[in-house]
Amino acid sequence: MHGACRPRRSGIVRGVRPLSDDGTKVDAEFAVEPEGDLLSVVLESRGGASQGSEPRNSEYNIALELLLRRLAQLRAIVVDALVDSARARELPYRERRIVAEPINLDSHTDLSRVRAELGKAAAAVGRPPGASGEGNRTKRIKLLVDVPSLGQAKHSAAALVAVLARESLALDVSPTAVGGFLRELIGIPITTVSGSRINTILAVDSRDVVVSTTRTAGGHAVPIGDVVAAMELIKQNGVVDVTVDTLGYRSAFIGAVLLQLPGARILGSAPARIMIGNVTESDPSDKGISSDVDSAPFQRALDRPATTRQRREQQRLRFALLRGRDQAPCALCGETYPARFLRAAHIKKRAVAADDEARDIPRIAMLACVFGCDALFEDGYVGVENGAVIGTAMVDLQTAIGRHIGKIRGRAVDGYEDAAVYFDWHRTHVFMS
Repeated sequence: MHGACRPRRSGIVRGVRPLSDDGTKVDAEFAVEPEGDLLSVVLESRGGASQGSEPRNSEYNIALELLLRRLAQLRAIVVDALVDSARARELPYRERRIVAEPINLDSHTDLSRVRAELGKAAAAVGRPPGASGEGNRTKRIKLLVDVPSLGQAKHSAAALVAVLARESLALDVSPTAVGGFLRELIGIPITTVSGSRINTILAVDSRDVVVSTTRTAGGHAVPIGDVVAAMELIKQNGVVDVTVDTLGYRSAFIGAVLLQLPGARILGSAPARIMIGNVTESDPSDKGISSDVDSAPFQRALDRPATTRQRREQQRLRFALLRGRDQAPCALCGETYPARFLRAAHIKKRAVAADDEARDIPRIAMLACVFGCDALFEDGYVGVENGAVIGTAMVDLQTAIGRHIGKIRGRAVDGYEDAAVYFDWHRTHVFMS
């Protein structure tokens, strides 16, 4: 079960192998568990091949420096460190220690030097005076760390594992995927990290996302590339500072977007930071972190609880659009499907529709099949202009999406005249022109 988080008892996560920044598994196991007000990070020892067995934890030094670097990203303090092998535990505590004083880890710390000094000190533990050679620098060690941004230690072991192991950061950070993610947020109020301001995405095109706030109700443009860069940063590091220096001039909005990712959590406040990871145990009172994060890449909607009002509205729309039929044509491809394969798709997103528009049933919605048309329209790959389906030029025609677009591009859409104002809104605010 290498690479998976294995809780043995409350608050302990063992048997974890971290992923490197390029996504490859590092051959070294570590564990995290609460120890008083601190967290202990235990790195298992390296061992050579014996009696036909493979070497154990062969990438010990790589893993130690990786763990130190990721602890530095959390601005952790190594309060104490000691050799933790079975033989060393028979020694007095002071003889097991491998640091003379606490080490503050941050972006300015020489982590290679820290790693080397820990190894050198570990090699000296338990060695008789005058012994030759440099000794074993890859023993089982325990780092006792203080990570104030994670909160209470007993609730933080799994959260720290999420940052150290990087197991769940399978985000698709391509501009197309990020653009689709942003389109799913159109009209949904999203709160900044500070909680003091609400952002609302009004439109997304191939280059910019248009965002309104209480100060700029008409909206201002933020390059999608800035959001992509932030996504790449949090994918690489698992944690990111919500500051202008890190995220750019629109850091408040970009931080609000990052908080919509599964498993996102706010750490601290000076500066505020966002962590993302696959957390297996958490404090039930912690509202900002999920315990069942799916590690698959996001492509479209991140599931949100549907209210009774939303379900009833979907039912009314389907009833109005189907008009008693048990099968009907898809508005975009024209193919006829049983009703269960057709969605009542809003042409203008419900979240931004005025009350009178939301009541403009069925013109504000159409039937779209689940075999691609609904998703392509929702994500802006296709739109409708002058009564005919149009497709984005951002997709290679030889791809599966490109071929689907090619099949329906130019097809006349029935009832366009009645819904033209809503199709125009979609083309302006959602379609990837």
